[in-house]
Amino acid sequence: MVEKIEKIDVNEAFKKIGKKISERRKSLRKKYPGISKKLNISVTYLKYIEEGKIDKIPDHVPAKGFVKTYAKLLNVDIDDELVVVEQNLHNIDHSINSENSRLKRAPKAQFLYLVLVVLFFLFVFYLINFENNRKDKNSESVYGLANEISIN
Repeated sequence: MVEKIEKIDVNEAFKKIGKKISERRKSLRKKYPGISKKLNISVTYLKYIEEGKIDKIPDHVPAKGFVKTYAKLLNVDIDDELVVVEQNLHNIDHSINSENSRLKRAPKAQFLYLVLVVLFFLFVFYLINFENNRKDKNSESVYGLANEISIN
């Protein structure tokens, strides 16, 4: 639930940023193709930024950097909104990292259990072998001769 609230805050912040940028671009009478060429950002991504739909931009694209660059080009102050984004993204990253650290511990525990099981079976095998060797030695005399004497 906390992550959902934080995500809503981030989405709202990006919508405010997009609205500010859109209003500024329209007041300057700038067109998407010119800005796209200047910033080397696709027109589709520029529209997503203005609509506040940052989540539609693929993960491999530095969306936050695009937003900052776009705002800087148009001289739009987005510092307040970026503070909200940074704080919430930090909290989300922290919760994801703590979840990942718990998941990383699981293979170590599984490996430990595997080693313990193998050691247990080796110990049982040793005990069985030891008992069999002891029985074999009891059936022979000290000099390796059989205790039983066969009479023909």
